[in-house]
Amino acid sequence: MSGRIACADVPALPLQLLARERKGWRDAPLVVVEADAPEAKILWADARARACSVRPGMRYASALALCRELRAAPVAAEAVEALRVELLAALSARTPRVEPDAARPGVFWLDPAGLVPLFGALDAWAIHVHDTLTDLELTGAVVVGFSRLPCWAITRGIDGVLVLSSPEEEAARAGRARVVDLDLPAELCEALLALDVTTLAGFLALPRGEVGVRFGPVASRLHAGFAGALQVPMQPAHLEPPVVVEAELEPPDDDVHRLLFCIKGGIHALMAELGRRALALGALELTLELERPNRTPHHRERLEPAQPTRDALALLELVRLRLADRRLPARVERVALRAEPARLDGRQLELFAGRRRDPDAAARAIARLRAAFGPHAAARAVLRDAWLPEHRFAYEPAAALEAPAPEPREKGTLVRRLFAAPAPLPSDRSGRPRTTPPLVALSGPYRIQGGWWEQETLRDYFFGERADGALLWLYRAPSGGWFLHGDVD
Repeated sequence: MSGRIACADVPALPLQLLARERKGWRDAPLVVVEADAPEAKILWADARARACSVRPGMRYASALALCRELRAAPVAAEAVEALRVELLAALSARTPRVEPDAARPGVFWLDPAGLVPLFGALDAWAIHVHDTLTDLELTGAVVVGFSRLPCWAITRGIDGVLVLSSPEEEAARAGRARVVDLDLPAELCEALLALDVTTLAGFLALPRGEVGVRFGPVASRLHAGFAGALQVPMQPAHLEPPVVVEAELEPPDDDVHRLLFCIKGGIHALMAELGRRALALGALELTLELERPNRTPHHRERLEPAQPTRDALALLELVRLRLADRRLPARVERVALRAEPARLDGRQLELFAGRRRDPDAAARAIARLRAAFGPHAAARAVLRDAWLPEHRFAYEPAAALEAPAPEPREKGTLVRRLFAAPAPLPSDRSGRPRTTPPLVALSGPYRIQGGWWEQETLRDYFFGERADGALLWLYRAPSGGWFLHGDVD
């Protein structure tokens, strides 16, 4: 099997991630934008959007004029990277040598060497690899070939699995790939189309030296790579084996104190293994496998210490707080502990804590609250970049207290207290809002327009002064109805 390489390609990975998260949008034209704003640039567009002449690089507002059913949202780079890690772990179950492509987020190189005796044939192994993508609700292609970029070029023209029989077949199939499907730099793609070069074979027919002189070193390297002249050695990613400890309970038990005694031994074993790897524990996943698994789901908990730690007793205390009030529906027959490793930052190795003030005491207290009442027991408000007032802030779980750093406020800034939900107000005969006591003054309107990604929202906000001096913040909907959204201090 020497000289073989496989390519698993998940095209438009950010777009597929958005479709996987927003299942209600799968039948609508879909695009990924760079920000939550009407003038944001479109980064990715699916086939339905392209059929409406929507292209990457356009502004969302312009694309919406072409396709009113268009759905769009930004996708964070962290979310894409998390999906790449998930893909890498899943593909590593099919072969021990997997290399993520550094320039193409949805491309992975796999080494099929030595797997034929296990799967029976390369076709069967490639089908298993493709099934891995399907299990993650992703679409893509898997091609087993002989060189990297020609193998990847073929994936752009097929759906499913293909095993190539010879380098000649690979070269012939890759040559038929369209230039516009190969994610070439925009300037190079436009230049090739201007020369009426529409396929990879046409690109490779150009002399490599002239390609480098005319289009630059990037184009020259691509030319060599697609021609199979650059055979880069496989550089598989290294995945640390998970830190897992399991224990059988015989006979099964549901007493929390006895379970804690069993868990204590597992935690010490986890800490010993993390110490061997020079790591700390960032989070602990606890699974209690119950009797009658077909009827009763396993009980799972996730606990996060205040900071990455090697303190087994502190972690055991968090487990005790989490399980103190839990009533298990059945007895436990197996306990599994899985550690999420984290890097050491030095504090985990300190012998003595500060006597006057412990800067981590608040973080430890928050960790105890989260262990006792759940991960959302401690939260903090954060600002968001959005159009509608109720979307301009959110609450996220807090793991530690941060030192306050208030920004200087301009003189005369109004503090609005928003209600959990806008309250409808009746209208009088003239169409003005009616309150008790009545309004004596109404200032506005101040128009806010948003909700671009699902359906357009239009509101005219007003400041209303009541007879008792209260200052209200209300708006009028396009239907003419009035809503009280908050008050002003």
